[in-house]
This record gives sequence, C-alpha cells and structure tokens, in this order.
Amino acid sequence: MENLGIDIKLLVAQLINFGLFFFIYKKFIAGPFVAVMQGEKKKDAERKKMLEEVAKQKETLLLAEKTAKDEIHKKTEESLKAVGHAAELEKASLIKKAHEESAEIVKKASKQIEEERHQMEKQYKETLAKVSVMTVEHALKDFLTEDMQKQVSAKVLSNLEKK
Repeated sequence: MENLGIDIKLLVAQLINFGLFFFIYKKFIAGPFVAVMQGEKKKDAERKKMLEEVAKQKETLLLAEKTAKDEIHKKTEESLKAVGHAAELEKASLIKKAHEESAEIVKKASKQIEEERHQMEKQYKETLAKVSVMTVEHALKDFLTEDMQKQVSAKVLSNLEKK
C-alpha cells in the first residue's frame, strides 16, 4: 500500500485517534447533550399538559361563574317578584282598610246627621208648640175662656206630637 501513498502506521494511528475521539465524544459530549434534550422534551410535554389543565380549569371556572351569575339573576328576579307581590298585597290591604275606614266615617256621619235631624225636629216641634200656644193665647184670648184656651192648646199639642 505504500505504492498508493498510504502509510499503514499512520492509518492505524488515525483509526485509533478516531475511535478514541468517538468514545470521548459519545461519553462526555453526545450523551449529556441527548440527556439534556430529552429533559427539555419532557419539560415541554409537562408544560403543555399543565397548560391544557389550566385551560380546562379556566373553562370550568368560567362555566361555574356563568352558572352562579345565572342563579343570582334568577334569585334576584324571584326576590323582586316576591317583593312586588308583597307590595301589591300591602297596597290591596291598605286600600281595603281605607275603604273600611271611609265606610265607618260615612256611617258615623249618617248617624250624626240623623241625630241632628231628630234634634232639629224636636226643637221645631217645641218651637211650633210654643208658637201655637202663644197664638191661641193671644189671638183667641178675647173669644175663648181660659179653660177653652187650655183645651185648644192641649189639642194642638197632641196633634203636633202625633205628627
């Protein structure tokens, strides 16, 4: 092989150097580099998994928040309806009470008016009786005797009391 210009000793030395370089490279450079790359891949996979979990939790929280808002809205509407219904009942109660009170006032006023009417009639009859007696006494005193005046006055009074 010397004719070709190849030195066997040099070739063997280069093969040993290459083998030694390959062994050192694989043991101290390529091995740790591959381990670091695999660790990074694992970390990336874990990050993706955590991001997916966070996204799922976020969706769950958003759904729970929406559900809670809907429930609060529903309860608020129910409360407002209940308050409105209670207000309507209170309004009806107050109106009924006002009608009862006004009916009572009208009843009392009617009773008072009736009593005043009776008193006025009584006063009217008393005044009419006095006027009638005075008329009989003054107008007919020259024509009738005192006994006859008393009889006429009694008759007028008895007629007034009947009416």
